[in-house]
Amino acid sequence: MGGKIGMKERIIQVADSKKEKILGLCQSLYDEPEIALQEYKSAKKIAEFLREEGFDVEENLAGMATAFKATKKNGDGPKIAFIAEYDALPGNGHACGHHLIASMGVGAGIALSSILDTYKGEVSIIGTPAEETGDGKPYLIEHGVFDGYDAAMMIHPNSKTCVTPEIIAIGGLDFIFTGKASHAGAKPYNGINALDAVVLLYNNINALRQQLIDGTRIHGIILEAGTAANVIPDMGKVRLEIRAKEQNYFDEVVEKVKNCARGAAIATGCELEFYHFEPTCQGLNENKVLVEIFTKVMEEFGIYEDEQVLLGSTDMGNLSQIMPCIHPLMKFSENGEELHTKEFLEASINPYAKDRVIDGIKILALTGFNLFENSELLKKMKEE
Repeated sequence: MGGKIGMKERIIQVADSKKEKILGLCQSLYDEPEIALQEYKSAKKIAEFLREEGFDVEENLAGMATAFKATKKNGDGPKIAFIAEYDALPGNGHACGHHLIASMGVGAGIALSSILDTYKGEVSIIGTPAEETGDGKPYLIEHGVFDGYDAAMMIHPNSKTCVTPEIIAIGGLDFIFTGKASHAGAKPYNGINALDAVVLLYNNINALRQQLIDGTRIHGIILEAGTAANVIPDMGKVRLEIRAKEQNYFDEVVEKVKNCARGAAIATGCELEFYHFEPTCQGLNENKVLVEIFTKVMEEFGIYEDEQVLLGSTDMGNLSQIMPCIHPLMKFSENGEELHTKEFLEASINPYAKDRVIDGIKILALTGFNLFENSELLKKMKEE
C-alpha cells in the first residue's frame, strides 16, 4: 500500500512541477488557433514540448500531416493512450476548449509516465487533428494507430461536469438524382423530373419521422433542383444529416433514408447516386470499469457530477467502438458559459479554467495508474 501511495504522490508532484510549463503551452495554443487539418503550428508545438520531456515522438503520423504520437515505454505491460485534440473553430478560436484538452493529454502523459521506472508498460499521447470535422480519429483508426492499446482517455471541457455524457452518432449523405431535361411547356413528357425525385425524398422522410425512436434526427437542405422554370430539371441534389443515440439504430435509420431515396428514384425514373459528404462519427460507448475508476478519482479531488448532458457528436465515439474509452465532461467555465460561444472562449483561459487543467491532468493520470496497479481491473475493462 505504501508503494501505491508513493506513486500517487509522485504523479501529483510531477503534475504540479510541470504546471507553469503546461499552462504556457495551453496559452500558446489558445493564442494561435488553427482549424481542422491546418493545425501545423499546434502539432509542432506539442510534439516539440513532448520531445523535450523525453518522449519518442512520431510526427506526420500514418501520413496525416498534423497528427503525432509521443511514447515512453518500459517493456511489456499496460498500454495507455491519452488523447490530444487541438483544432479550433472557424471564426471562433478555441471556443470548444481544445487547447485545454491537448494540455491535459500532454500533462497526463508526462505525469503517468513518471512511474515507468517502476512499472512495466507504455504511455502515449496521441495527437488527433480535426475533431470538429470528424476526420482525425477515423483515419488514424483505419491506419492502425490505436492497435494494441488497452485504453484511451481524455477530458472535454464543458459548462457542467458529467462523466457519461450522451454523445450520439451522426453522419451525412449527399443524394444525387439524375433525370432528363426537356421543355416544360412543349414536351414535358420527354423529360425525367429530378425535382420531383427531390420532393418525394423529402416527403418520404417526413413520413418516416413518425416511426423513429425519440431523439433521432434527420435534417438537411436542397443543394440543386433545376435552374429554369420552363425546363424539366435533370439534376437534383439533397444533403442530409442523420443522428441517433444508439450506433446499431443509427445504421438502421441510414438504411431507411437510403430506401426513401431509392423509392423516389424508382417513382420518377431518375438515376440515383449517394455518398457520405462527411465522416460518420459513431456513438460513444463508455467503458463502465473506466468510468467507475475515473469517477472515484475525480471525487477525491472534490469534483462531482452536476447532471446528465447531451453533448452532440464526436469522433471519439469511433474510437470507443473498438477499445475501452472515456470522454467525460468537466466544468471549466466558472459561470456556466456554454461551449462554442464567445463567452466560453473568454472563460477558457481565465484562472479557474487553468486550475481545472491541472486537476484534469492529475485525474487522468491517476485513472491510468489504477490500470498499472491493478491487473484485475485491466482484465475486467478489456472483457467489457
